[in-house]
Amino acid sequence: MKDSPVIRIASVTDAPEVSRLLRSAMLTYCADSGISSSMLEAMTESIESVADRISRQTCLVAETGGRIVGSICIKECPNPLVYNFSDKTFEYLKDMGKSFYISRFAVLEKFRKTGLGIDLMTRAVDLAREKGAECILLHSAATNKNMVEFYGKRGFELIDSENSRGYMRGLFARRSDSL
Repeated sequence: MKDSPVIRIASVTDAPEVSRLLRSAMLTYCADSGISSSMLEAMTESIESVADRISRQTCLVAETGGRIVGSICIKECPNPLVYNFSDKTFEYLKDMGKSFYISRFAVLEKFRKTGLGIDLMTRAVDLAREKGAECILLHSAATNKNMVEFYGKRGFELIDSENSRGYMRGLFARRSDSL
């Protein structure tokens, strides 16, 4: 790509642009997952809540030409069992130590399939590794074949799924031995 996006830590002033990016990317995510946009919290959050997340978590953005074209957030979760929703999940997570959670992963449509998503995910995983992660977790629609495949190629495995939000939501994990 001619002008490759630069990945940097987001600032709260990026919140309006990150919010627009998330809404745009989540529309595609919904279509690819076969779910309604009304089922996603990301579609209704305010710019203020995006700014709050940026201030509390490590959020990365990819920027090119003064425009944000990708984002990902990662935060430490002191107790990964907060994501437990079955005996299967409990067994997987019960002995996990330092864990991190990835959220709000989005790439502008024009920049998909360019390697930008891989770069953002790699940077997020590297940050977690540097901080001593034993496990990285994330949720995604289990029906979204593109995302399930993407995460699988990055070493994440689907460890469980549930339907409390009205769609089959998978919990994906990547252990430290694959970080």
